[in-house]
Amino acid sequence: MWDVIVCEDFTDLREAMADYLRESGQWQVRAVGDGQALRQTLVDRGADVLLLDVGLPHESGIEIARWAKAAYPALGIVMLSGRTSPSDRLAGWRAGTDGYLSKPAQMEEVELALKAIVMRGRSARALSKPAQNAPVLLVQQDVLVSTDGARCRLAPRETMLLQVLAMPHGSLVLQDTLVGLLWPDDSENQENALFSLVRRLRRKLDGIGFPADALTVVRGRGYKLRAPLRLG
Repeated sequence: MWDVIVCEDFTDLREAMADYLRESGQWQVRAVGDGQALRQTLVDRGADVLLLDVGLPHESGIEIARWAKAAYPALGIVMLSGRTSPSDRLAGWRAGTDGYLSKPAQMEEVELALKAIVMRGRSARALSKPAQNAPVLLVQQDVLVSTDGARCRLAPRETMLLQVLAMPHGSLVLQDTLVGLLWPDDSENQENALFSLVRRLRRKLDGIGFPADALTVVRGRGYKLRAPLRLG
């Protein structure tokens, strides 16, 4: 079964979507009505995919999607909204959503969108599994270790950067997401600091025998970690 969280403040619609997904027999469903409840639900137990309304009380779905993707990079997000303008859709995509449906949406369409995102995520994870003899990095208590035993010490932000880039392996993590996570209290104009941090980390990877493209930059967008990473 797949694990989905439905976040919708309109009670009747929330219950209707949750009931429909439960009745299909393929979903373990948790339903919440606002961002605060969603955050707690995710912390208690993660999920495969999130069905997220844009127009929530107190905090918009866009803000929640941005937070959820930063905190849980492998989480799939389908956004459900009555806002259909190109600018609204762009805001959803920029926040990291994987699908965008306009209200009113057919329940079957909603379920198919959720399934597509879950299956795409599983396929990506399967394709990204390292070969059996591929070198694997281990991060344990701020120490970076390669499979042949070479090691080096990491600064706290270097450890955090590796942890974020490692989930899921090989995926692009946006520059703005990294800046917000690494400098949560002072994220303005930290792009140069991020660049310097990546450069130092690449030198450390090189020092224990990994190729230059183990950590790559996608110009103007973000970064990818190509070396498989295991967290100790």
